[in-house]
Amino acid sequence: MKRQQWWMKSVVYQIYPKSFYDSNNDGVGDLKGVIQKLDYLKELGIDVIWLSPVYESPMDDNGYDISDYQAIAEEFGSMEDMEQLISEAAKRDIKIIMDLVVNHTSDEHSWFLKSKREINHPKRDWYIWRNGKADGTPPNNWRSIFGGSSWEYDEQTNQFYLHVFSKKQPDLNWENPEVRDAVYNMIRWWLDKGISGFRVDAITFIKKRQNFGDVGIDSNDNLGPISEASLNQDGIDQFLSELNEKAFAPYDILTVAEAPGVSPKDLPKYVGENGYFSMLFEFDHVDLDLGKEGKWYKPNNWSLIQFKEAITTSQNIYNEVGWGALYLENHDQPRSLNKFIKQNDISLIPAKMLATVYFFLKGTPFIYQGQEIGMTNVAYPTIDEYNDLASIDQYHSALREGYSKEEALAAVWKRSRDNARTPMQWNDSKNAGFTKSEPWLKVNTNYPSINVEHSLKNNDSLFYFYKELIRLRKNSEYSHVVVLGKYEALLESHPQIIAYTRALNDQKIVIIANFEGKEVTIGLDLHVKKVILSNYKNVPTRLNNFTLRPYEAMVYEIES
Repeated sequence: MKRQQWWMKSVVYQIYPKSFYDSNNDGVGDLKGVIQKLDYLKELGIDVIWLSPVYESPMDDNGYDISDYQAIAEEFGSMEDMEQLISEAAKRDIKIIMDLVVNHTSDEHSWFLKSKREINHPKRDWYIWRNGKADGTPPNNWRSIFGGSSWEYDEQTNQFYLHVFSKKQPDLNWENPEVRDAVYNMIRWWLDKGISGFRVDAITFIKKRQNFGDVGIDSNDNLGPISEASLNQDGIDQFLSELNEKAFAPYDILTVAEAPGVSPKDLPKYVGENGYFSMLFEFDHVDLDLGKEGKWYKPNNWSLIQFKEAITTSQNIYNEVGWGALYLENHDQPRSLNKFIKQNDISLIPAKMLATVYFFLKGTPFIYQGQEIGMTNVAYPTIDEYNDLASIDQYHSALREGYSKEEALAAVWKRSRDNARTPMQWNDSKNAGFTKSEPWLKVNTNYPSINVEHSLKNNDSLFYFYKELIRLRKNSEYSHVVVLGKYEALLESHPQIIAYTRALNDQKIVIIANFEGKEVTIGLDLHVKKVILSNYKNVPTRLNNFTLRPYEAMVYEIES
C-alpha cells in the first residue's frame, strides 16, 4: 500500500477542451472557455482537472498528434491563457494535469521534419526508419491501431517510418537516449510551470520488438496486430523506471498511465510503493464488449458477472499494493449509460446507480465532462458526420468484411469515440450553449432536456448526486473508509446484483446495486447501522430478505 498521497482523496474531472466551452464563438472550445467554467467545477466539488491535449497540433487525431510540446494550439488560445488557467484554478484549490503524449509526435514536429530530410541527419534515429522488402513492400506486416500498414513510405529517402497509430503520428525511438532526455526536459518544463502531473497516453507502446519480424496474420488484409510487437514488450521496464526517476519522482505529482497490456500480476511494478506511476487506467471492465480482434462490428456478449470479476481482480490487488483509477467513461469510450444500461431504461435512477457503483471502489474517481449531467451517445445518420479516425476505420473495415452500411453504422453508434466528444450541453439554447456559431462536431439532439442549466435547477438531479458522492469521499465521517478501506466482494455469482463492502478499523460500509430494470430479491447477513446514500426514497433497513427496485443502489454503514 502506498503511503497516503494528496491524490488519493482527490476527484478528477476530465475536460476535452475542443468540446467543453467555446468562449470566442469559432465553433471550437478553448482555454478561456475552461476558465469561464471553473466556478461550475468548483460547485461540483472536484479538485483536479485532467486537460486533454491543447498543444500545437495539426489535429489529425484531435491533438494527440503534437507538433510542439511547448506551445498551445491557436484554436485553444495562447500560453498566456494556459498560465491563467493554472493560476485561476489554483485560486479555487483545483490542480491541473495534462496529457503527456510521448509514444509519438506529429509528422509536422520539427524533430520529425529534420529526421526525414536525409538518412544521415542527426535526428534520423529519433524515429524508427527501416528499408522495405526487396519487392518494395513495407518492412513487415504490422497493422496500425487505426488500420492499414503501420509503415509509411517516404519517397525522399526511400525508407519507411513506423507509426503505431495514424501515419501522421510517427513513433519516437525510445531506444535513443537523446530522445528520452528531450522528453524528460519537456516534462520538467511543464511541471516547473505549475501543473500537477500528467495522464500518460499510450505509454505501454514505447518499446518495440527489435527484430522487427512479422506477426501472425489475423484478417484478410494479410496484416497482424502491431500490439504483438509493440505493446508492453520485454525491456519496457527500463524505460519506465528511468522516466519516473528523471522526470516524475523529483515532483509531488499525480501520474495516471493509459497502460493497455498490463496484466494484473504486473500492477505492483506500475503502481506499487515504488511504481512507475501513481495509478493507471485499466480496460478490462470497460472493454468487455470488444472481441479479441478489437472489431466493433464483432462485439462480445458479456455478463454482469464478468464485469464484477474484472473489478474484483484489480480491487483485490489494490487491497495489498498500489492504487486504482476509477472510471466508466472518457474521451476514448462511449457514454457509460449506453454501455451499461438497456437503451429504453436510460434515465436518472440508473445513472445514479452507475455513479454509486464505481465511486465507492478503492482508488481515485474520474468524472468525464457531461457524465455528471447524464449525457448519452449520439447517433449521426451517416459516417460523413463522424470526425473520429477510429470510427471511420471501423466503418470501412466492416464494409470490407461484407457488413451492410446499416450494420457498420450501428457498430459505430455503439463504440465511436465521438460519443464522448459531442459538445458539452450547457443549456437548452441553440447548440446547447456551447457556441454561437457552427460547432466542430454536431451537438447531441437531446440537449434541450439534458443540460447543465436544468441540472442545477433540480435538487434531485444527477449533478447534485455526484456532488454528494464527492462530499462523502472528501468531507464526511466516512471519508477514511471510502478512501482507504479494504474492498471485499459479495454475491459474486449473482447475475443481476453488484455488492461489496469497504472496511477500515471499526468502520464498515456496504454498497448494493441492482443492474436490472426489474425487481430482484436477495438476502445478506448484515446489520444496518445507518443509511448513507440511495437513489430511491424509503430504503429498507433490514437486509436479511429484501427487494431491490429496478436499478436501485444503496450504501449503508453496517456493523463490522
